[in-house]
Amino acid sequence: VLFQSITLVELFAYLSDMLIYRLNRVTDENIRKFLKLLNGPEWVEPANVDLRQEIRLAVLQIRERYRAVTREDFELLSTLDFNQSLTQSNSSLPQVARAHCVPKRNLDAGNEAERLLVRAEHVSVVILPAGAKDPNPQPSQDLIDALFAYLDERRILTTRLHVSGPVYAPVAAELVIARKTDVLESDLKPVIEKTLRDLLNPLASGTNQGWPFGRDVFVSLIYDVLEQIPGIDFITDVMLSSQAKKNDDRSVSADQIWHESGDLVGLRIQEHHLPIYDSASIVIAPSENFLTVNLAIAAKASANPGAMKRAIKAALRDLLHPAHHGPGPLTGQATQIFISDLAAAVQKIPGVVGPVSVVGSTVPASAVQQDQQRGKYIHVDAGHVLDWRVQVDFS
Repeated sequence: VLFQSITLVELFAYLSDMLIYRLNRVTDENIRKFLKLLNGPEWVEPANVDLRQEIRLAVLQIRERYRAVTREDFELLSTLDFNQSLTQSNSSLPQVARAHCVPKRNLDAGNEAERLLVRAEHVSVVILPAGAKDPNPQPSQDLIDALFAYLDERRILTTRLHVSGPVYAPVAAELVIARKTDVLESDLKPVIEKTLRDLLNPLASGTNQGWPFGRDVFVSLIYDVLEQIPGIDFITDVMLSSQAKKNDDRSVSADQIWHESGDLVGLRIQEHHLPIYDSASIVIAPSENFLTVNLAIAAKASANPGAMKRAIKAALRDLLHPAHHGPGPLTGQATQIFISDLAAAVQKIPGVVGPVSVVGSTVPASAVQQDQQRGKYIHVDAGHVLDWRVQVDFS
C-alpha cells in the first residue's frame, strides 16, 4: 500500500507540473533558479528588468561561440572574436588577418622534422598580423602572447595549445615568355613579377584572399594566371623551385612534384606552410622569334623510368633553355644545335644504357639542316629562342 501511495503522489506531482507549465504559471523563483543555472551562481537579478527578457538574453549567450573545440572554433575565435576584444579594449596590437588551425602538431618545435610529428594532444594556431609591410609577415611576440591567453581560457582542459607565425616556402620561377610585338619587354617584366607576387601573397590583396595554407603550387596555375596578362602571346616553359632561406627557422624548402613522364607538376606545400614569392628569371622574346623544336628520344634505362625521363628532359633543357646554354634573344649570331650533341648528352646520364636515338623536327621544317661531317643540326637564327618539346620512349 505504501509503494502504491508513493506512486500516486509522484503521478499527481508530474501532472501538476505539466498543468502549471501549460498554464504558463512557472514561478519567478523557478525562473531565477533557471537563470542561475544558465549564467552561473554569481548571477544577480537586474533591477526593473523582465525575467523573461533575461531568459532570452541568456539563451542567446549560450548560442555564442566561446569554447574552442573544433578547427573552425579556433580559427573564428582567433580572428573575429579576438579582434573584437582588441577593439573593445582599445589595444595597440594589430588585429589578426588570418588564422589557420593545425591539429595534432606542435608548430612551436625548433625544427621542421619535429613540427611534422603527429602529437595527438597538441593543437597549433598559425596567425598572420593585419597591415604587415614585410613580404614575409610574422606576428609579434606580444600578439602571440595575447592570443594565447585569449584561447587558453577557451580550450579543452587536455589540449596543449600553441600559437605561432607561419612557415614560408620561398618559390622561385624560371619563365620563357613570348610577347606580342606591340609590347616592350621592359614594360612586361615588372607586371609578370607583380602578378606572381600577388598570386602568392599570404595576405588579402585586391580580389585575392591570400594563398590558402597547405595548397600546392601547380605549374598549370602559373601558366593560366600569366597568360591572362595583356601583352603575353604564349608561354613556352615554366620551372618552379624552392630553397629555404639560410639561418631562418621559419623558412623551408618545398619538394617538387613530378609526373611520371618527367615533367614538373608543381611544388608540394605542407599543411602549415605558405608559399611566398622569392624571385623570377624571365626570358622574354617576340613571339615571331620562337622556333618550335620537337625531339623524340629512344633509349634504354636501367633505373626507374620516371626518374630517368626527368633526368633526360633536365639535361636537354639545360642545353636548349635561353637562360642556360641555349640560344636566346641576346645571342648575336646564328646557332647550330647538332642532333649528335643532344644524343651524347643523353648518353652521359647515369642509368642510360645502350644506343640513344634522337629524332628532331622543327616548325618551320627548313630549320633542320645537314652537315656533311656531323650530320643533322637545328639552325637557330640570331636572337631567336627555342620552344622545345621532348618525348622519351624506353623500348
